[in-house]
Amino acid sequence: DNIKRSRTIYSFIGLMILVAISSVMIKNFMTVDNIITIFRQASTLLILSAGLTAVIIMAEIDLSVGAASGFIGCACAQFLKAGTPVWMVFLLGMIIGVMVGLINGFLVGTIKMPSFIATYGISWVLTGLSVIVMNGAVIFGLPEGFTWYGTGYVGPIPVIVIIAAIVVAITYILLERTTFGRDIYSVGFNPDAALYSAVPVKKTIYATFVLSGITAGLGGLLMMARLNAADATMGDAYGMQTIAVVIVGGTSLLGGIGGMTGTVIGALLLTIIVNVMNLIGISSF
Repeated sequence: DNIKRSRTIYSFIGLMILVAISSVMIKNFMTVDNIITIFRQASTLLILSAGLTAVIIMAEIDLSVGAASGFIGCACAQFLKAGTPVWMVFLLGMIIGVMVGLINGFLVGTIKMPSFIATYGISWVLTGLSVIVMNGAVIFGLPEGFTWYGTGYVGPIPVIVIIAAIVVAITYILLERTTFGRDIYSVGFNPDAALYSAVPVKKTIYATFVLSGITAGLGGLLMMARLNAADATMGDAYGMQTIAVVIVGGTSLLGGIGGMTGTVIGALLLTIIVNVMNLIGISSF
């Protein structure tokens, strides 16, 4: 399991130290309300980082996650405004995510473009499309049946936390318990050896970028549901943050090492730092 791998264990120790110091420094930190707030704030970050974790394990990078989530949020806000049913909006968001993943997979897997260049270019295209789709406006006041996914509760637990837990569990199983997961690690560790070992390298690249597109799509939809609004810049803040989460969690940029356990730790670490700053009263600027 990933927790036993040295990089992740260091991240876990860092998280425990941060929690201990925060608990001593701030009396409100360990309250049930604040812990639920931390998990709720970490959820969007976790969902966006789930597919990206697989891409980075494969020794590639996806710089289009933030822009894809923003664009999918904007496009789906327009669908909601036009009266499209909520279930269909989620389906359309996933389809757009798959298409973004396929384009990235084509550029990296077929054209052999460096993923840094390919996904950076796509992120600018998606940012431009977001501006076109929104036409400079902000859409707000979304249907209650949709915003429930971002702001609703099942008992004491926020719906978004439950969705994030399901996404984490599915991605963990995919990476750790399936042939697809083993192929991702093989390609990341040594792509030439993977090719000679009959690993379908091109197929794995496509499938991994599609996974990143799907989690970016879901993250964008939930971000919009949580904000109860959509605007062209809403995914901007998450572009580099998602990469930071994966790397802080111990997944190597060189590929072949890491996993979802570390990504959960990374998301909690970054979220707790922001949470502590808010509790202390540091200005957001």
